[in-house]
Amino acid sequence: MKKNILDLRFIIGAFFSLIGILLCGYAYFAPSGEVSVHQINWHSGLVYLLFGLLMLFLWFFFPVQSKD
Repeated sequence: MKKNILDLRFIIGAFFSLIGILLCGYAYFAPSGEVSVHQINWHSGLVYLLFGLLMLFLWFFFPVQSKD
């Protein structure tokens, strides 16, 4: 079964996963300053990453059914 890369679930999932990885990486590797800023980046990065992975999961395991 061919996957459609233009499906919005793939595009949204890839975008949110990338942003989540960037936020978590920044929270992990940034110099220690304010603790609350690191916690916000860490928590929001995890939420973004989980949402992106959910969208990619839905894209991969539940493809759009063609009408043919």
